[in-house]
Amino acid sequence: MPPKGSGPNSLPPSSLASPSGPSKGPLQDRTPHSPDPPAQATAEFQQQQPFDLTPGRQTFPLDQKDIPLFTVDDELILQLRIRGFDSADTLIAYGSREALYLPFGELTRILDLAIRISDDGHYASGWFLDEERKLTIDLRQRELRTAKGNRPLDRADAMAFEGELYLRSEIFADILPIEVEPNLRSQTILLTTLEPFPFEERLRREMERAKLGKRRPPNEAERWTRQETPWLPISVPMGDIELRPISDSAKGARLEGDLRLSGDIAYLTGQSYFSASTQDGLVSSLIQIGRRDVDGDLLGPLAATEFQLGDVATTSMPVGLRGRAGRGGFVTNRPFESASVFEQIDLRGILPSGYEVELYRNDILIGSVANAPNGQYEFLEIPVDYGLNVFRFVFYGPQGQRREEVRRISVGDGRLSSGKLEYDFGAIQRGENLLGVQGPDFRPTEGYGRWQAAGRVSYGLSEEFTALASLAFFDEDDGGGFIGTAGLRSGVGGLALRADAAMSDGGSYAVGLGTGGRLLGGAFALSHFEYGGGFIDELRSNNRDPLSRATELDLNTTVKIGGATETVIPVAARLRNIEYFDGRSDMRALLRGSARFSGLVVSNNLEYLRASNRDGDGFSQLGGSFDLTTFRRSRTQARASVGYRLMPGAELTNVAAEIDRQIDDRTVVNGRASYSFNGGGLGLGASAIREFDRFSVAFDGNYGFGLKNYSAAIRLGFSFGRDPLTREFFLARPGQASSGGVSLRAFQDMDGDSVFSDGDIALENVGFTVSNNVGATRADGTTRLTHLGHGNRATVQVDPTTLPDILMVPVERGIEFVPRAGRFHVMDFPIVAQSEIEGTVSFRGNSRDRGVSGLRLVLVDGTGKVGGNARSERGGYFFFEEIKPGSYELVIDPGQAKRLGICMADPAPVTVGPEGSIQSLEIEVLECAQQM
Repeated sequence: MPPKGSGPNSLPPSSLASPSGPSKGPLQDRTPHSPDPPAQATAEFQQQQPFDLTPGRQTFPLDQKDIPLFTVDDELILQLRIRGFDSADTLIAYGSREALYLPFGELTRILDLAIRISDDGHYASGWFLDEERKLTIDLRQRELRTAKGNRPLDRADAMAFEGELYLRSEIFADILPIEVEPNLRSQTILLTTLEPFPFEERLRREMERAKLGKRRPPNEAERWTRQETPWLPISVPMGDIELRPISDSAKGARLEGDLRLSGDIAYLTGQSYFSASTQDGLVSSLIQIGRRDVDGDLLGPLAATEFQLGDVATTSMPVGLRGRAGRGGFVTNRPFESASVFEQIDLRGILPSGYEVELYRNDILIGSVANAPNGQYEFLEIPVDYGLNVFRFVFYGPQGQRREEVRRISVGDGRLSSGKLEYDFGAIQRGENLLGVQGPDFRPTEGYGRWQAAGRVSYGLSEEFTALASLAFFDEDDGGGFIGTAGLRSGVGGLALRADAAMSDGGSYAVGLGTGGRLLGGAFALSHFEYGGGFIDELRSNNRDPLSRATELDLNTTVKIGGATETVIPVAARLRNIEYFDGRSDMRALLRGSARFSGLVVSNNLEYLRASNRDGDGFSQLGGSFDLTTFRRSRTQARASVGYRLMPGAELTNVAAEIDRQIDDRTVVNGRASYSFNGGGLGLGASAIREFDRFSVAFDGNYGFGLKNYSAAIRLGFSFGRDPLTREFFLARPGQASSGGVSLRAFQDMDGDSVFSDGDIALENVGFTVSNNVGATRADGTTRLTHLGHGNRATVQVDPTTLPDILMVPVERGIEFVPRAGRFHVMDFPIVAQSEIEGTVSFRGNSRDRGVSGLRLVLVDGTGKVGGNARSERGGYFFFEEIKPGSYELVIDPGQAKRLGICMADPAPVTVGPEGSIQSLEIEVLECAQQM
């Protein structure tokens, strides 16, 4: 407690204004702990005092004890820096030639110490770092008391001034475990802590929390506020239509058309595709209904991520039966876009008439499909790399259209966490579509029309081992058959390990081992299987012939070429050697590489094939293709390819070139030429497309000089649907039915309910983004974004540079939803104007209010959520910026308030309106015991 006669407790003041007189220059050499006041201060003090000639009073000379150590004219504004931290604080200090005096109370608040200043700056008490390390400074008794003992204070060591206790800079190291290094030439003070202080621990915790908020599994996007799209018994579908008057040398003149529909039906997502012509009727169809749920909340206890009925595709077994497409159904709880390094995946999708598609994996060209008589492209048995696999589908239309779809698949070692179960089950009739449609160009696949059913289960036995089991039943010419498998997945260091065994009807069997992981700056997967009894393994052969053994090696890495301008070339190699049960053997080796040079993508595929019969005779073939494609950086795009054979005999097989020219933002013309050296001869083609706001019109024509064949077509394409936000039907450019969209409205939220209503203001020309899709609001504040995918998370974000006022911000930085094919998610996107709050905080004392620096102030709303943080500066000034509308309470940081034993003198409610403003506040603090 302060000595008898002390004044009321107070906190130290500070001043935001400039010093009342000129600041002194850098200090010269000074004598520490000088017992006498500085001569300069004595002279200045005497000049400031009026002579009092009252009898009995001393007028001159003054007693030494009455002369202050410094005056207001000695004020210095210094920057305080703490070693190891980037932030800085400003201190008001006082100095002369003999000493530098620093505010003890303000420094202890910066260091988060439980020390209070009272008795108008004459008394300090509390503890630091540990409650056993108590500290008292009593200037009236000229005494310093610590846990180590008591010591006297010289008169020149400390001084009370305007409610603060000032200590010579050299004294701090004797009291606290710190070092203070003043540099008055640069007007700075460097403080070094010798032990961990509370403020350091607090800052480190805040940094760790910030890092934790940013720390996510690789390739996992930031989580946003989620909105759900309601399911409907039936919705107005979204559709794509293309009509084609066409004539060619094979079938003559006719009218063809494609229709694609998607939307909600019976609380499921329904998707369909039909293609028909006036000559052949319905030539292809695909129908599918089901659900996808990225969170795995489907079918109750099954916790499924997806189930589908209709025209579907099943997944492959680890060994034995390959995944197939047909009519049937499947269900799974496996996470989207994940796989094991030992898997080979199948990629399927709808390919419109006249289109071709190229598949790139991690920028390496894997393959292409030029036509799909069944209306569906397939890339089968595609190996995956260890780590992230980025599959890029590039679609090329007959008039030069180009679009891309991207899928990202994260590939691990196949292990699951302990106790986790994953499954997939499916049953299909191979090759058959739901309506049984077979077009004139239909080509039945092997086993067409036969049923097969398969299931696979994986279970994490522990963190180190995962068990797999699968079972399949299928129709054969001679009756039914089955295959059962069992396996383990594990890992050692950076290597993934596999072991599998399988048995089928008739007693045939298979056993295999494999490993995979990182190698030579890339990834590899190696497996070997032995077979007995005529086992059929569709995954490792291109037919259904029984096998004897099979070895596979996949290697993916990068090759660096050049010095200062280094070029990185991704390279993929695959080797497969198969020995059949009858003694035949096949060996196939693939080498693929792609590189980017000056706006070009250059790819080369080289394939070697050797087939031997049972007596050792056979043949070898080596060939490949060279492809060149330009980036989409200019109005002119080009593609070229060369097919060649090196064995047996070197020759060119075909060459092709194609050029697209963008005339304007809506018009593209295309020219192409090809030559086949194996009898096809020269072929020429030309096309053009014009996109309007609500449809597109295109023309394309081709002529083959060698075969004297031709084709010519006009294409009219458009999408249609209904916007559920504006309730308007619309026509738009084609291509929207295969994925979901969002219809949103941007508005200034004047009533704070986040819902557009009377009094809210619609905002025009506000930009929004979802992945690579962008749009701007119309005069009514609405816009539509489409082509957002199906069943995967998407996030809508506003472009802050397009908001009409610099103080405006969205209530949510981003809103997440899951787009569904054929549905628009409806979203109100509220925008609010932020406000700024400034003011001063002072200590309520008996004599006068004094500004308090170093207080941490917090704005808290009614739910306890923090709306802003600020720290008082010189003179008690504080400033909150970017405060959103709402009702808040201004409070002192609870931890600091408890340590200092202070409270708000009165409640400080703050209401921030929707218009955006600058508010000024004056608040007071006092000792908790004094609060009324």
